Amino acid sequence: MWKRVLAVGAHPDDVEFGCGGALLRHAAYGASITLVIVSDGALAGDAVLRAAEQEHAAQLLGAKMVMLQRPDGQLGPLRALVSRLEEEIANAAPDLVYTHLPEDIHQDHVRTHQAISIAARRLDNVLLYESPRSSLLSSGISVDISPVIEQKTALLAAHASQIGTRRELGAEAVRARAVLHGSRVGCGYAEMFRPLRFTMPLGHVV
Repeated sequence: MWKRVLAVGAHPDDVEFGCGGALLRHAAYGASITLVIVSDGALAGDAVLRAAEQEHAAQLLGAKMVMLQRPDGQLGPLRALVSRLEEEIANAAPDLVYTHLPEDIHQDHVRTHQAISIAARRLDNVLLYESPRSSLLSSGISVDISPVIEQKTALLAAHASQIGTRRELGAEAVRARAVLHGSRVGCGYAEMFRPLRFTMPLGHVV
């Protein structure tokens, strides 16, 4: 069973969309969860409000949260971001990391993927999650989130400033994506991940 899980997102709400269900399952099994949010999200709303919404979501998840407060759309030099993420990896000592897929049309998602891929180079388990602007995975590692689908939609609802303008974050759209992934593996709702590196000890579920 994973004991320490780190989820890294470029913006507030990225983690909840991409792996919120899996994080809820990890938490239910007793894992400690750390969220690292790279940017302030200011291009999609007030930065102070978005930070408060992210804090609310982290509280619902029972997670520790770190916001790096990089300017949205301007995450800075790759080497500096890698160094900062290495610090957070050292602090969290994760045995499993989640972050963005590289196939994404949002530059911040791509840069975050690049940075965490380097920063986590010595870790055995790194899974890549979808975003509304990434490719839709057709195969990979699936996590049954049926027991926590309502909690996942609640995590996203915590980002209230985004729901009105981004239908993909709404409960209906989130359920539809999870149903699609669930249908591929024989469960009601699922999240799917691409392994960058992954070793699952026999008997592990999430």
